[in-house]
Amino acid sequence: MVSSESVPRRPVKERLRDVRARYILEVAQELLVEKGYRDASMDEIAARVGIAKGTLYQHFPHKEDLVLALLDQHVERFAQTVDAAASSSLPARARLEQILRYVYDDRDGAYTMMQLLTRNVEIWKSLAARKDEALGRMERTTGQVRQILDDGKADGSFDPAVPTTLMLRAFMHALTLGRPEPGSGLEDLPQADLAAHVARVFFEGIRGRATGG
Repeated sequence: MVSSESVPRRPVKERLRDVRARYILEVAQELLVEKGYRDASMDEIAARVGIAKGTLYQHFPHKEDLVLALLDQHVERFAQTVDAAASSSLPARARLEQILRYVYDDRDGAYTMMQLLTRNVEIWKSLAARKDEALGRMERTTGQVRQILDDGKADGSFDPAVPTTLMLRAFMHALTLGRPEPGSGLEDLPQADLAAHVARVFFEGIRGRATGG
C-alpha cells in the first residue's frame, strides 16, 4: 500500500495558479458572450476577475491565447461526451440525443461556448494561424458521430438513402443553432423545448422508412 506521504503534492502556489486560471477562463467566456470577441478587452477581463492586468498576462499573454485555451477546454469536454456516446450500447438515436442534451443543457458551458464560436467571426480570423490545431482535435470526434450515424443506417433507424456526410453536417449544425434572436417569435421558448424541437426536426428528417409510424 502506498503511503499518502509518498505521493508528491503540488505546491500550494501552483494549485492556486490553476484555480485562478480556471476562474479567468470562466469570466472571460461570460464577457465574450456578452460583448463579442472584438469588444471584450483584456482590461475588463482583469477587472472582473479582480486581478492586475499584468497578472492576467502571466496566464494568457494575448487574447488569442485565452480564447484558444477556452476552445481547447470545450473541445476536450465535448470529445469526452462523444466518447461516452460512441461506446454506449444504446440505439444510435439515443446516443446522438445524449450529445444533443449535453450541449443544450449547457453542461460545462457547452451551449454558451457554441454560441460564442458561431456568432463571432472575429474569433476565427484571430485564430487563423492556430485554429487547425484545435479543429484537428475534432476530427476523431466527428468520425465517431459519423460511425453512430452509420450504425443507425445499418439497423434501419436512419434512412440509408441520405448521405452520411449530409447527416453529419446537419447534426453538427443542430448543435450550433444560435439562441433565438429578438423578433424571431422563438425568443421566449424554453431551452428544453428548443432542444426537443431541434431533435425532432433532425431525427424526423433522417428517419428510416421502416421506423415510420
